[in-house]
Amino acid sequence: MADSLNPLLGSLAKDPKATDDFAKEVEELIARVDTMSTAGRLEEAVELMLGLEKKTRQASDGISTAKLLCKICKSYYEAKEWGKLKEHIVVLTKKRGQLKRAITDMVHLAMGWLDDLDKEKKLDLIGTLNEVTEGKIFVEVEKARLTQMLATIKEEEGDVQAAADLMQEVQVESFGAMERREKTEYILNQMRLVIAKKDYVRTQIISKKINPKLLEAEDFQDVKITYNEFMIKYWLHEKEFLNVCKCYLAVYSTKTVQEEEAKWMEALSAHAIYLVLSPYDSEQQDMLHRLNTIQGKKMEKVPVFKNLVKIFLKKEIAAWPLADEAEIKKHSVFQESPHEGAADRWSLLKKRIVQHNIKVISEYYEQIHTKKLCELIGLGDKETEEELSELVCSKFVHARIDRPAGTIKFGKKQTYTDRLNNWSDNITKMLDLVENTSHLIQKEQMVHAARAKLKSKK
Repeated sequence: MADSLNPLLGSLAKDPKATDDFAKEVEELIARVDTMSTAGRLEEAVELMLGLEKKTRQASDGISTAKLLCKICKSYYEAKEWGKLKEHIVVLTKKRGQLKRAITDMVHLAMGWLDDLDKEKKLDLIGTLNEVTEGKIFVEVEKARLTQMLATIKEEEGDVQAAADLMQEVQVESFGAMERREKTEYILNQMRLVIAKKDYVRTQIISKKINPKLLEAEDFQDVKITYNEFMIKYWLHEKEFLNVCKCYLAVYSTKTVQEEEAKWMEALSAHAIYLVLSPYDSEQQDMLHRLNTIQGKKMEKVPVFKNLVKIFLKKEIAAWPLADEAEIKKHSVFQESPHEGAADRWSLLKKRIVQHNIKVISEYYEQIHTKKLCELIGLGDKETEEELSELVCSKFVHARIDRPAGTIKFGKKQTYTDRLNNWSDNITKMLDLVENTSHLIQKEQMVHAARAKLKSKK
């Protein structure tokens, strides 16, 4: 029996104060019931217990009422009277003014039998318990556990859709009485099922129910890894590779992963790959520099991926195919397992290399012939123009293509204000130089005049 009712629910889970104590009468009756049941007088024994149950309930004697309810259910369970067991669970729960303690203990007792029942009886009993716990806040945790059991059965039958529909409606994050680890694992199970049915919108909604700070606790390291694995699947579907790399960084920083070299090497290399697959921006560049410096020693253990990161940090044109292409392709990121879309990711890596090369060229050239650009980046005219147009549209680089002349001009087009500001800056610099020169001339004149005086005195 439950030792206490969900303490965090406060007055919602409290019964009225007992006006009488029936402990002695209940113990005597329970002892008689065992004898009567053995003699085949089960129905007579139940009638006696129901009579005393009414008195204990009206006196608000929660402990005694709970013992009687549990004994009635246990008697039918041991006699294998399944129909009467389910009937009495419902009837006893619906009695006027039934005590919360009694209902909770009866539900706990019945849930303990579920693992020993066959599938059909288990489903029947789960259905009955779901009925009696519906809308009762003091047994909300038990209701959630019953829903999870039912979802597990549905999943085992191959009906993932039904299992996910059952689980996703449970607002377990608001259950104050549920232990935080159980609550987190419950939410992770919800995430797993909605991902299995490819409902990625709901995946994001459910993921926000978990506080990231909670995952940093030492006893939550395994949960943190599982959470990030689910988020990797979500972000890959959304093609948000920067968020994917952040998830791998979170896995890499986990204490249990750090203790095993093979695991942290896999996580660190995946972090590096998804980081270079991310679109160019200031955050991506900052993360690349931090990866190269802060994790420099550990990156030496994976030299192939360290070289890949350095390609995107250097202002040099990178050759395609890459020198370590065969080694890079062996990584799980570019395999169809565990995540689909390996061919698309490999094509994206080539695209990022081309974008990097165009960015480097734009910093060294103000104007370049189209044919020369095609030679440098290793693409045809059409592909080069498409890549350059995409980069210009995303404001990755500033360029203008002159097709008739076959040239490309890099650099942002100056406005009249920019030109005026540049002219003003140039004039200011020129005047500063003139003034500095004048000072130097005056200095030299004074030095020569002083030397001339000295000579005349001699």
